[in-house]
Amino acid sequence: MRDTMVHRGPDGAGVWVSADKRVGLGHRRLSILDLSSTAAQPMSDASGSVVVVFNGEIYNHAEIRRELQAEGMGPWKTDHSDTEVIVQGYLRWGIGCIERFRGMFAIAIWDTRSKELWLVRDRRGVKPLYWTRNGDRISFVSEIKALLADPTQQRALDHTALYHYLSFLATPAPQTLFRGIRKLPAGGLLHVSSDGRITERQWYDLGTRVRPIEERDESAVASRLLEELRT
Repeated sequence: MRDTMVHRGPDGAGVWVSADKRVGLGHRRLSILDLSSTAAQPMSDASGSVVVVFNGEIYNHAEIRRELQAEGMGPWKTDHSDTEVIVQGYLRWGIGCIERFRGMFAIAIWDTRSKELWLVRDRRGVKPLYWTRNGDRISFVSEIKALLADPTQQRALDHTALYHYLSFLATPAPQTLFRGIRKLPAGGLLHVSSDGRITERQWYDLGTRVRPIEERDESAVASRLLEELRT
């Protein structure tokens, strides 16, 4: 499954399997921020409490790293990896850490202490994240073809999704053209608890995050707009 996506990550590959064989995480690496082998994924903290696989970039990772270091988080194995900021951020703030991340990302976090899985997609849905429940197994990927590498995966057309595709040239989340394979929506979060219960919700919705501009002066509004665009 992992190596069907070698084109997404030609710089390396990793796999992590839990001691009880209940959880496995695979990753293809495209090195962008930290090129060292210490930034390879799947990545965990020193105690092995949290394991992360991540696709994308956290633009404000350096700022968050400084905040975490000031609060005594660590030890750190890298000096420039945004993946490690996700690991330490989750240890410090729990899943609420995602509210602090500015960037494009699809993140999977396995908490070995509570035996729970979190899947997160960025605010605008730049990075893809597909998932399926196949019997008692939950699988998630960046491309559907990786799920189809599983010979037990159902290969059936979702006719409702096809209708939408023919109407709009797109298949709206959470549907895909494959029955039983779902797409996590932009700003979506999926939680799998230790007993297998699946909960899906929006952690970010642009419509609820709009802040009215208080300035009435046109130059102040223009200045504010330029500041936001630079950010």
